[in-house]
Amino acid sequence: MNRTLALALAMIGAFSWAWWTAQTPAPLKEYAAPTVFSAGRAMIDNRVIARTPHPIGSPANAVVRDYLMQRMAAMGLDPEVQSLDALRRVNRSPTPMVTGGHVENLIGVLPGKSRTAPALAIMVHYDSVPGSPGAADDAAGVSAALEVMRLIRTQGTPERDVILLITDGEEAGLLGAEGFFANHPLAKHIGFVINMETRGGGGAAQMFQTGSDNGQVIKLFAQGAVRPSSSSLAVYLYEHMPNDTDFTVSKAAGITGLNFAFIGRQFDYHSPTSTSDNLDKGSLQHMGDQAFSAAKAIAFSATLPSKSPNLVYANTFGSHILAYPQMMGWALLAAIGLCIALGVQTARRAGVFRWSEVARGTGGAVYLLLTSAAVFHLARKATGAGHGFFEQRYLLAQVNRWEIALALLGTALVIYAANATATGRSRYIAAALASLTGVLSCAFGFDLLGLGLGLGGGLVALIAFGRPAGITGAWTGVLGTAFLAALVGQIIAPPITFLIAWPLALAALLVLSVEWVIAAAPG
Repeated sequence: MNRTLALALAMIGAFSWAWWTAQTPAPLKEYAAPTVFSAGRAMIDNRVIARTPHPIGSPANAVVRDYLMQRMAAMGLDPEVQSLDALRRVNRSPTPMVTGGHVENLIGVLPGKSRTAPALAIMVHYDSVPGSPGAADDAAGVSAALEVMRLIRTQGTPERDVILLITDGEEAGLLGAEGFFANHPLAKHIGFVINMETRGGGGAAQMFQTGSDNGQVIKLFAQGAVRPSSSSLAVYLYEHMPNDTDFTVSKAAGITGLNFAFIGRQFDYHSPTSTSDNLDKGSLQHMGDQAFSAAKAIAFSATLPSKSPNLVYANTFGSHILAYPQMMGWALLAAIGLCIALGVQTARRAGVFRWSEVARGTGGAVYLLLTSAAVFHLARKATGAGHGFFEQRYLLAQVNRWEIALALLGTALVIYAANATATGRSRYIAAALASLTGVLSCAFGFDLLGLGLGLGGGLVALIAFGRPAGITGAWTGVLGTAFLAALVGQIIAPPITFLIAWPLALAALLVLSVEWVIAAAPG
């Protein structure tokens, strides 16, 4: 009971920590000090831009264009309109296609000390999708960019030109960005891009994409990021997703940079409910804080970050980002392996280690993975929601309840698998639970994946459970399973391996310390 309670408290603590780190900062009012980013000031622009839906080519979009030209002129940016017909080939669609339209990009320049140095571009788009005011996508980005440009002007003359690029036709296929980088003379003057986007109405702002060879870029980002929310996992996943932003075009042109977005409250994404009143002002504050810190560092630096090998990185506590070369992942795994080996040696000398218990601990870990996947899969099917954006909108409308339900299911499964491994008395019940979950998945139509996961979990329960497993051997099996997973990850995808390796390193150190204490205890 004490171990179960400790495990439950540890799970609650982990979920609480995850919840806390996902919170956005309090938005600053419009009368905040002029030297800091203020979501309140940005919202003044946001409410004008997002007054009504304004897709490419619409009269409403022309009204937004004229307002932004006035704002840029008032800031001394001498804005121009790049008006052209743009075409772009879309290769990520199931059938390759070409999209096109007439766009009107807005371009303003804040001159720097060196007019020949590669410029910084702050890029956003002002068009919305039809039917949505677009207070988030991308009025949030535009209003944040205007506030960032105001702040840069308060810092004095930057070392390089700072270009405010507000594109048109992003929602129609990145047309404005395609037209600018293919045709405008300033495109060749840009050496770094900061892009701001959204895919929701709230949540922490993520830095989710960079250019290739991003080592120096990540170091610069890490030095000044304000409560950062970013990792090499996010960058790696986005590179393998069929999604694009204007940053895709600048990256294809060989320009490095940082791409920011917030992705919470997805019910409001591309929806009539994406209004200024519904926008999370804390998300706007968080994105603006991060974009300004990066823009300030680039604008007032004598040099731009050079290309260097990609780093493995993630935010840890507060504003700290831990980053290291991908090859260092092997050294971390070697250290973890050494801790596990020392723990095994210590336990054997103390006479509290059996290889059979390691096998049962490994079985318990595999059972947890297979059964959890089966249960989550069944829960998703039981909602009746499909996997398309529109098919799952009623889930997105109550996403907090859905996430809490999954967290409770996951906690219950972890506790159950740990008890089943430790006591060994629930072999048949554990097998039945996993198998029944797989069978129930077929109640919604034959489901090979759900059935395979459930029956696989049931088979593992029959093999691994049945006799109690001592805590030393069981934990060695669990750590060994995680170590194998981290090893495979390091071989296949080094940028994402930290997700397993970092908690595994802490667990291995903790287990080794406990075993040393047990071994040193009298008797």
